[in-house]
Amino acid sequence: MDLGLKGRNAAVTGSSQGIGYAIAMALAAEGCNIAFSARGKDRLGKAVADAQAKGVKAVGVECDLATGAGCKKFVDEAVAGLGSLDILVNNVGGMLPGTLDSISDEQWGGFLNTSLMSYLWTTKYAIPHLRKSPAGRVLNVSGVTGTQLLPGALTTTISNTAIIGFTKQMAAALAADRITVNNICPGFTNTEGWGPRAEAMAKVRNVTADEVRKGIAAQTLLGRWAEPDEIGAVAAFLVSRQNAYMTGTTVEVCGGFTKYI
Repeated sequence: MDLGLKGRNAAVTGSSQGIGYAIAMALAAEGCNIAFSARGKDRLGKAVADAQAKGVKAVGVECDLATGAGCKKFVDEAVAGLGSLDILVNNVGGMLPGTLDSISDEQWGGFLNTSLMSYLWTTKYAIPHLRKSPAGRVLNVSGVTGTQLLPGALTTTISNTAIIGFTKQMAAALAADRITVNNICPGFTNTEGWGPRAEAMAKVRNVTADEVRKGIAAQTLLGRWAEPDEIGAVAAFLVSRQNAYMTGTTVEVCGGFTKYI
């Protein structure tokens, strides 16, 4: 199936590694030009080179997406580098282990600015450019803690449920502009970032990191973690011209981890 992504321009936040990188590379494989964002120059440069090796135009933007100014810089430089913008993927974020008592006010501020407010800010600055596209697309990336209770995941539950609500609100606000806004909800995925997360969870539970990973895998219907490119493949469809009638929707790619009806 031709997804109709060839020659389109996409900006992907938090895209030098992990799920963001997998989404960006899935789009590049379909002929989509990519603007990458990251705080580290080395990983950013490698990601740009990897996309260029697929024959597409790629630019990298060093920025701090925990601030409105950083989000504006990313959108402005993405548009300047690619020439226009058709697709925005909001992906930056992470997990902050802890409880309501142990997480400080400063930690809350930093976490929510990165994992939630960056979605609002980047979308805000991207909308004027997306309105010029014949098929504008916004894809938010949340997680299973936004749809199913996972005790101990206080921070990501708050940010992920808010992202789902934000997706619905923006889908309604932008429908008249023919811009679709959807949310992809990956399950537990084999990314580099899950190394320290598994270690942190293991410490709290007094088990090993390997036991944490096996326990999570056992809770999925497929009995395994996702690979990043499996998330990327679904994301590419969601922002493609082939997906013209889904908006305000959260698509779970979790191997059957969530089991509600």
